[in-house]
Amino acid sequence: MSNYSGFAYMYDLLMGDIPYKTWAAYIDSVLTRHLGGNRTDKIVLDMACGTGNITCLLADIGYDMIGVDISTDMLSQAQAKADGRRILFLAQDIRELDLYGTIDAAVCTCDGLNYILEAGQLAEVFGRVKMFLNPGGVFIFDMNTEFKFKEVLSDKSFVAKVKDAAYEWDNHFDAVTGVNRYHVIFMPEGGTPFEEVHHQRAFPVGVVCDLLQKAGFDSVVVYDGYSDELVKDDSMRAVFVCQKPQILDRF
Repeated sequence: MSNYSGFAYMYDLLMGDIPYKTWAAYIDSVLTRHLGGNRTDKIVLDMACGTGNITCLLADIGYDMIGVDISTDMLSQAQAKADGRRILFLAQDIRELDLYGTIDAAVCTCDGLNYILEAGQLAEVFGRVKMFLNPGGVFIFDMNTEFKFKEVLSDKSFVAKVKDAAYEWDNHFDAVTGVNRYHVIFMPEGGTPFEEVHHQRAFPVGVVCDLLQKAGFDSVVVYDGYSDELVKDDSMRAVFVCQKPQILDRF
């Protein structure tokens, strides 16, 4: 998984087209439907929270938020953005998630789970999320789809200019391993260019659902992006909504 070392300071510039407010409202509607409308007593974990965009928006709605990310640079940006909000930020690898107590919901947006490159490790993440969820707790996350990697990104290059910077983004998708390699060169205006390499794995929707069910989640539903429509063959972002059973596991 990438640490987003240099990328952290340009992340919000490059992600300016992400409709965070729409996503946060969607997440809130799902949580309200499953957990009820009293947000102030609900603890929500934002996994791979990055610079804290979704974390802060959900905190503004009323949820008690925890933000976890592997990158201390990203968390520094998130802390500054939080600006007095009561949010607990933790520097952790989500594959080794370790919280101080239980939570009512977990979310992971912006394809954070695509950075898990092995099915076994993805299963471990699901298992740790379930372990910390209260009975009936909700898990919502999105993933880039195989269609997006194969048909939209595969072996294509993109060049763009944003405020105070430009970047070149080259992709290579390995159809055998299902791994997409991103090579990104950043050119800050008046600054020194730098580059990063990121890898994401395309997991078939059915494989992800199977891993969730094996981890003990039920009511798994997959949507076409942050919409009410079910995932399709040409969906570019799949949104998974599942729940920990209300009845405690019996051993």
